[in-house]
Amino acid sequence: MAEKIKYTRKDLKGPDEFISAFSGAVAWIKEKRVMVAAAASAGVLLLGGVLGAQAYFRWEENKATRDLWPHLNRAREILQAPANADPESLARLERFLTDYLARHSGTRASVYARYYLAGIAYLSGNYDLSASRFRMAASGEKGEETMLFLVNEGLGQALEAKGDFAGAAAAYQEAALKAAGELRTQARMAQARTLSLSGRKPEATALYRQILTESPDTPMRELIEIILAHSE
Repeated sequence: MAEKIKYTRKDLKGPDEFISAFSGAVAWIKEKRVMVAAAASAGVLLLGGVLGAQAYFRWEENKATRDLWPHLNRAREILQAPANADPESLARLERFLTDYLARHSGTRASVYARYYLAGIAYLSGNYDLSASRFRMAASGEKGEETMLFLVNEGLGQALEAKGDFAGAAAAYQEAALKAAGELRTQARMAQARTLSLSGRKPEATALYRQILTESPDTPMRELIEIILAHSE
């Protein structure tokens, strides 16, 4: 004999409550269909607006980079041959790069603009401003190690030029961490030189020896051996 299943009033009432709630929701949507449709449309428009804004900002950044590149090439030419640079050309280039940063400070290319502005300040003999700009360029660069090497090396040169040898040694050390091969050796040689200038000659000597141990075939080997011979 099959077992009888007993239902309580609550059990029997449950499906009715669900059906009633569902029916009520459907009726509410029908009644408010204009408002519901408007809300859904607003959501789609908002999403489209976000995606559209992202695309626009990417386009703006790419355009800004394209506009900047010829001026960066000119800056590189000037800094590579400073004897050929006249003050008016430097001032005009500095004004353009400064204006670019005011309009596009958050773009990827802004790091390059700051790097060359720092170089212009260095070339003009304003080492404090140069160091400040190199620091800003370093803080804005997050991924490209070559650029991090360049800005830290530039910072080291600016600090060395103003007589802050301890600060320069730290900057050159940071540059060496972002480089390999002869670029790394170049930065570490500068670090050792500024360590010696800051009065930390034992550390400088140890670093020179370390360079020879790690890079025995470096073209700077003869120079290092001469330095070490004079330090003994």
